[in-house]
Amino acid sequence: MATDPFHLTVQETLITEKEKLTRLSRGDAAVFREVIEEYFPILCRFAQQYLPDASLAEDVVQEVFIKLWTARIDFDNYKALKGYIFASTRNGCLNLSRGRDRQEHRIQDAFGSTPGFTDSVLTEIVHLENLALIYQVVRSMPQKMQEIFKLSYEDGMTVREISAHLNMKLKTVKTLKYRTLVVLRSKFGGNRALLLILLW
Repeated sequence: MATDPFHLTVQETLITEKEKLTRLSRGDAAVFREVIEEYFPILCRFAQQYLPDASLAEDVVQEVFIKLWTARIDFDNYKALKGYIFASTRNGCLNLSRGRDRQEHRIQDAFGSTPGFTDSVLTEIVHLENLALIYQVVRSMPQKMQEIFKLSYEDGMTVREISAHLNMKLKTVKTLKYRTLVVLRSKFGGNRALLLILLW
């Protein structure tokens, strides 16, 4: 019987995360690609708080993932992994903007123990983590729904613009966008912060 991705138990989720982290530390390319797909757009948005150029932000994030791949760090949990990549992204941006030599920072603790994170930055990290949760669910949807979500949320396109871009009927785009929102609301209906993000 197939597992419903929207109804994993807490224990199943924890086991899955631990297995993924173990495989990541052993150089599993498939798991590494999953982490990139989940966090690359989120980290790029985060990096743009520090760098005015989107291409520079992408360069920094790419460097962070290269370091993650080569370091083979055995993270205890996803909180430690996220702490590492967010802190590494921030440090990479600051080093670049200040013209310093790059320094390697391997942070495996919670965000609270990371020096230099202000309340505003921590708030933004929470927001971006919520986005990551949304992207996890979106990636399990049909391809067209994923495309419409990306064009609508990331690129800020209207339904009419999406219709022209994808060469789809306007009614079809509206229907698929509505279905996407229904799925996300059913998944995150109890989370007010996520619901605000979903009003795109």
